[in-house]
Amino acid sequence: MKNHSLFDVIFRLRPMPEKLTDKTYASQLIDAVNECLVVTRHRHRYLLLNSGHISDYMYFVEQGTVRCFHIGESTGREVTSIIWTQRAIVCDPVSFFQRKASDVNIEVMPDSRLLSISYSHLREIFTAFPEAEVFSRCISLQYVYYFMQRNRQLSDWSAWERYLHLLKTYPGIELRLTKEIIASYLNITPQSLSRMVRENGHP
Repeated sequence: MKNHSLFDVIFRLRPMPEKLTDKTYASQLIDAVNECLVVTRHRHRYLLLNSGHISDYMYFVEQGTVRCFHIGESTGREVTSIIWTQRAIVCDPVSFFQRKASDVNIEVMPDSRLLSISYSHLREIFTAFPEAEVFSRCISLQYVYYFMQRNRQLSDWSAWERYLHLLKTYPGIELRLTKEIIASYLNITPQSLSRMVRENGHP
């Protein structure tokens, strides 16, 4: 049985049905998931999901970085809304679970290793282990909470406060993402980011 860190993450999601705490049942579920998981290694940037397409895969970051972005209607520039790093579950939950065309792109960064499972395989697992379907609700709720926090940061925090929070949340992220991507996550221009760091000094 492969003991991916994925299982450490998903079995800490809440609320957890009592049956999933049964070691035998949980072990059978883990074995079933392991049979469906695919490991991919990415040396270069690569789009895992294109806007306008239905998301057919859910990912888990074993190593590296992934981001979610869209193209701003007024500016035509990329706007990064989510950054995922090690031990994160990656998907567009609305597109993946509701089978709707996504309005975002998901891109993996170089030197990343991902686990993935297809929607069809996950449905088979939910059929065999009905209690496991709670994970889909837990994951969707996590995204709702994330965007509530993200909207608050964009409206209430200064760009410098957002930058400090980014560096604290994702140590070393400035070495793994381009200045352009970081600026798009902070909702400022790359020139503003350079000027802000120059004036305040690198934390």
